[in-house]
Amino acid sequence: MPSSRNHRQVDAIIIGAGPSGIAMAHSMKHKLGFEDFAVYDKLDGPGGTWLTNSYPGCGCDIPSHLYSFSFNLNPSWTKELCDQPEILRYMNATVDKFKLRTHMNFGVECLGAEWKDGLWHVHLKDIKTGISFTKVVNVFISAVGGISYPRDIKFQGMELFKGDMFHSARWDHKVDYAGKRMGVIGNGCSAAQIVPVVSDKAAFVKQYARSAQWYHERPNKSFSALQKFCYKYIPLWQRCHRLQIFLASDNLVTTYIRGEEARNKRAETERQAKDYIYSRTPKKYHSFIVPNFPLGCKRRIFDPGYLDSLHNSNVELVQQGIQEIDETGIVGSDGKHTQLDIIVLATGFQVSKFLTPMEVTGSNGITLTEQWDQCRGAQAYMGSFIHNFPNFAILFGPNTFPAHNSALFTCEVQVEYVMRTLMAPLIDKRASIIEVKQTAENQFVNSIHSELNGSVFAAGCTNWYINEFGRNAASWPGLASAFWKAAYFPSSNTIIWFPGRGFGG
Repeated sequence: MPSSRNHRQVDAIIIGAGPSGIAMAHSMKHKLGFEDFAVYDKLDGPGGTWLTNSYPGCGCDIPSHLYSFSFNLNPSWTKELCDQPEILRYMNATVDKFKLRTHMNFGVECLGAEWKDGLWHVHLKDIKTGISFTKVVNVFISAVGGISYPRDIKFQGMELFKGDMFHSARWDHKVDYAGKRMGVIGNGCSAAQIVPVVSDKAAFVKQYARSAQWYHERPNKSFSALQKFCYKYIPLWQRCHRLQIFLASDNLVTTYIRGEEARNKRAETERQAKDYIYSRTPKKYHSFIVPNFPLGCKRRIFDPGYLDSLHNSNVELVQQGIQEIDETGIVGSDGKHTQLDIIVLATGFQVSKFLTPMEVTGSNGITLTEQWDQCRGAQAYMGSFIHNFPNFAILFGPNTFPAHNSALFTCEVQVEYVMRTLMAPLIDKRASIIEVKQTAENQFVNSIHSELNGSVFAAGCTNWYINEFGRNAASWPGLASAFWKAAYFPSSNTIIWFPGRGFGG
């Protein structure tokens, strides 16, 4: 493959076969009619986070009719909020329906990439054989997602533990927890889904939760045959239902923003949540079960039966951190030792480290990690484009995470934005190299953080939005519909196009 871009046809590599990678592959193939792309994923199949996370109780807290691709609505969802196995089947069915699997290469990890001589040199490794190799392409797209790599949590003495220990995203299904004593560290969405399920079989479950969470009722009705029939055969019925869910979800976000009206609405929502929490939990937990931070500072949890499970005689919740782990169990921050057979680390993900562990080097010889450190954390124009990194895009990137709406909606909005502003101009030879202006990127990011200041996202609680520099590199500060508007009607004079002569145009 020549090292120069002269007379090359456009080709592309997508890293990640999760929801955003699937959406990008679909748009390339079926909207642009573009076939010269390959998808690489370290996992053994498509699905991304829905393949990685298979712990007991794993499911989605966004209604299924909204948490689905706009180009492949599913009238056959079994219930309002579906579980991981059904979502994973849907992801696989989408890949096969649109003939995307032939573009996908599984069991191949991306080690990194570098921009050299006008092309991306993408370094890959076959996980099974250990063989490393390099592919050279015009366009490099990261679709690795934010819920990919577990947080690297280190507790004193954890290497001494003689039982089974694993992260919730690396659940060891060979381990039988029936009749065993289990410790669960963490109290986010994963822990809330795990505890009620494992407590049915485990002899004892002790959850270590340093802080409280806002819990809300989670109705989850099954769809009737008649409802499924209407979704499938009545024109626009399902799309109207989907729009209703979207607007209702966007309305929830209005409790997170600045202003007196938002504070009043948030106070009422908090009152309702408190009433729900107190009505569902044992009185012995009432002194610490309700947060002292505002609603939305941490991602709210729609209760999957967790609060009811706290009544089980074999479940114990403690407001404790971890002092140390020894051979037989956990010593909490209160100094009390609890003997355990299994420890589950429900401690979250490296959300703000968007390309972990890939090392990507730009046109100036500086790695993306180094550049982001200079910026106090990850940033990108519209969450996708980064100066000094031409012909490169991130999907579901910095400051694109919706407060409470469908991540698939955000992914599809970004995909369409990248298709219009990067892929289409390259394919039709209007440009050979495309890069965002540094000033445009910085001004966009500053505007995002200006909106975040004064919102609940900056209320001071410990959450996965905030990076090691104290900056929120994850959250979109407003409505999901506002993100769509910003992507569909982008500001002018933000992108640099270098002429298309390199493709013989």
